[in-house]
Amino acid sequence: MDTSSPGKFRVFAALLVCAIATAVTLVGTDQGPANRRALETNRKMAAGLSKHLDKLRQSIPGLGGELGAGGGAEAEEFMAQAYPDTDIPLERLQAARDAAGRINGKKFPTGKGRPGTWVTIGPSNALYPATEFRNSFGYVPNDYVAGGRATAVAIDPNCRAGNCRLWMFAAGGGVWRTKNALAGQPNWQFLSGAFGMNSGSAITLDPNDPTGNTLYVGTGEANASGDSAAGVGMYKSTDGGDTWTGPIGASVFAGRAIGSIAVAPGNPSTIYAGTTRGVAGIGAVSGGAVSLIPGAAPWGLYKSIDGGTTWTLMHNGSTNVASCDTVTEALAGGSPCSLRGVRRVALDPGNPGIVYAGSYGRGIWRSNDSGTTWSQIKVSLNSADANMRPEFAVTTLPGSQTRMYIHEGSTGGAVFYSRLYRSDNVATGAPVFQDLSSPNPANPGYATYNVCTGQCWYDNFVYTPAGHPDIVYVGGSYSYGEQFSNKRGVVLSTDAGVTATDMTMDGTDFLHPNGLHPDQHALVTHPDNPFQFFEANDGGLMRSSGEFSNVSSWCGDRNLVEPQLGRCQQLLSRVPSKLESMNKGLTTLQFQSISVSPFNVNVLQGGTQDNGTWQTPGNPVKWENTMIGDGGQSGFDVALPSFRFHTFFNATPDVNFSSGDIADWNWISDPIYGTEPQSFYVPIISDPVVSRSMYVGTGHVWRTKTWGMGTMTLAELRQHCNEWTGDFAVTCGDWLPLGNPTTAGRLGATAYGPDRAGGFVAAVERASQDASTLWAATQTGRVFISKNANAEPAANVTFTRLDSTAVNDPNRFVSGIHIDPANANHAWISYQGFSATTPLTPGHVFSVTYNPVTGNATWIDVSHDLGDIPINDIVSDDANGDLYAATDFGVFRLVSGTTDWVAAAPGMPNVEVASLTMRADARKLFAATHGLGAWLLNLP
Repeated sequence: MDTSSPGKFRVFAALLVCAIATAVTLVGTDQGPANRRALETNRKMAAGLSKHLDKLRQSIPGLGGELGAGGGAEAEEFMAQAYPDTDIPLERLQAARDAAGRINGKKFPTGKGRPGTWVTIGPSNALYPATEFRNSFGYVPNDYVAGGRATAVAIDPNCRAGNCRLWMFAAGGGVWRTKNALAGQPNWQFLSGAFGMNSGSAITLDPNDPTGNTLYVGTGEANASGDSAAGVGMYKSTDGGDTWTGPIGASVFAGRAIGSIAVAPGNPSTIYAGTTRGVAGIGAVSGGAVSLIPGAAPWGLYKSIDGGTTWTLMHNGSTNVASCDTVTEALAGGSPCSLRGVRRVALDPGNPGIVYAGSYGRGIWRSNDSGTTWSQIKVSLNSADANMRPEFAVTTLPGSQTRMYIHEGSTGGAVFYSRLYRSDNVATGAPVFQDLSSPNPANPGYATYNVCTGQCWYDNFVYTPAGHPDIVYVGGSYSYGEQFSNKRGVVLSTDAGVTATDMTMDGTDFLHPNGLHPDQHALVTHPDNPFQFFEANDGGLMRSSGEFSNVSSWCGDRNLVEPQLGRCQQLLSRVPSKLESMNKGLTTLQFQSISVSPFNVNVLQGGTQDNGTWQTPGNPVKWENTMIGDGGQSGFDVALPSFRFHTFFNATPDVNFSSGDIADWNWISDPIYGTEPQSFYVPIISDPVVSRSMYVGTGHVWRTKTWGMGTMTLAELRQHCNEWTGDFAVTCGDWLPLGNPTTAGRLGATAYGPDRAGGFVAAVERASQDASTLWAATQTGRVFISKNANAEPAANVTFTRLDSTAVNDPNRFVSGIHIDPANANHAWISYQGFSATTPLTPGHVFSVTYNPVTGNATWIDVSHDLGDIPINDIVSDDANGDLYAATDFGVFRLVSGTTDWVAAAPGMPNVEVASLTMRADARKLFAATHGLGAWLLNLP
């Protein structure tokens, strides 16, 4: 799950569940030589994976292992920005934006000192290659060109062959448009480079403009996960997205997330917008935040009657909006208000004066007087659950009544599983809703049972095409491990929700069809064909052919008994004849980091939220996925060109000895996964000098000198610890904690002082000019140096705490360390958070020098005119001493010997930059952006 994201773990363990199920289910199946090989692989996988699965079970989407609403990498990063406070006032966010705007407004130098230009290095062709390890019983079963998480999609009502405009919003990658959405290969154009925030989840076409040129988008992702960033307001275009005005409504939308927008037919000046809470910020080392953003307007449903100039709060899940018009009131004990806000707003298709709103934990509400007064027409499935999300869609029946479909759920379970409801007359009176879902596979209502499993607060939609009231699509996540469906990520009903069939995979192949990426967010259909859909999910956009195949015969090969066999035959009796990725040309992957081969500067790896780890041999367009799941840090070895490592989330490294071949990932994480406090994406490095040595930070800094193999040979490692075929009969990994191995030896322990105690290690770096110097830092601002990091035994390694020897070092989250290659006792350190949080120790970038004679260190603030901008990472151009800082607003540069921070170079849109990787020897700087892929700056 996102994020993800968001609040989301998107991990490999989900596939392991299906692998075990596949091995059991497919015994006896014969689909040809290739499939027989895949089935044999699945049988091998089943042998020992159950033990391994137990280690990862807490992270499996849909099995109750989600970190939950409000958690995840970005939520953890929010807390990093807030620390030592617990929240971020809106004024601090705005101050950072203002400072970034001032820096970006400076002119670039000319002549000898002028910088190069940022260039995108993709991937715009992000390929999940075909492999026997992904199939219809698991995850993205065929070749698939991916994009980053897509949260919203809109289609031109005038769409025709050869001229079909479609717009999409990428979670961190902004608004994109294609003018040929029906073409074999759509061409994409990025539209939102000037936006103040390129995260969002709302796109609405103005129904008053028959040309389809007027559209509104809302920034801030309104899904309740911790990977859902807050926004800056709304933007409007009257030329199809070529130009924009905005942000509109910043006074009420800044610091919140716009979930949906509705414009009144016949009155384009009347606009409604539903808002929810949001979080902010992203970094390379980034799980659970409750973010209120003091100073931001209360969340809920807003209305403008003057085209967006002014806005009024109309509703937030109660009859009396006055009881919800402050954050304090909304959160008070026993409050009738929604604790998260209004996710969905829609106008009655027959009467725009009738407004419907769906809010987290408060069900569905109706206003018959344009939003002035409200009545609840459908109670929440569980009002005690603040994350209970009701999505709905309205349509007109032949008799002019208004039908409403509701798809509602939260974290699943035997009682509160997600389900589909329908009422055929909701415009007046007290509607009666029919529960159409059933947990019993013998009943046709099973098709819509628990579709969004345990994360409906994140991935959930219901859609009915205009003019086709009996057609309804329902979207959620994946039903992992369910052998009698195609995972039910999206289902389609043509009888008003009574029965449905599975749209998640197409009919092209039994074992390796085309399939939707897990976690579904939005869907629209072709205006003239309600069966051709365009669907937004965690892997970007996918399009169906609009035609169907009956593949119910495939159920006979799944070893099923009744009622599962009959249900399988019904669910697969109508699947898309073909599903096609639309993502080629979209550069929207959400990278956390970029690693560069020491042997070839063009060979790159990168971890991404929700889409695993990617590699390129230097192609600026095409990268290939080398491992699925969440992708954190990655790296190489200083002496073995074929070595790779990657992580999923937390302390979960795999190692690979075949240049990233997906078959050769080997788990080495048993000693460190979940054993100590650890960040969502742990800091982990290969030693820059000593081959086979690696370091990772959790509560301790841990070390392996054998690539995690211990005394095993490579053959034994693969036998026991291979992610796909290992028997896991041994402990996989030989990590040892440096220093005192007990809790008292953690770098956040009171043994190193009573102040800034607790937390996890946030940064680990090794010096390049010796084999013994290591720098480390914690999330609470402790900074350490070790001068014997390679000592034996590991318990003999010692750390000297440096921050306690200075008076001006900030008590804030350390986001980056760059060690001076000319002096292992000197480093540049960057800090997250705000100087306003620690006014007595301001600053974001410091030059830190350790004196081994005195044991002290000096902190010299080189922030200069940077302003109060949290820094995500810091690197130095070792050839000339220039500093580069990654921020939520791009990359900034401090030329050596100056005090003037400037934008690093032209060419990069406004985007969050999670981390930087410097190769000064090759004159290259790489940037990992959270939504617009990887970028390269060739240095002079």
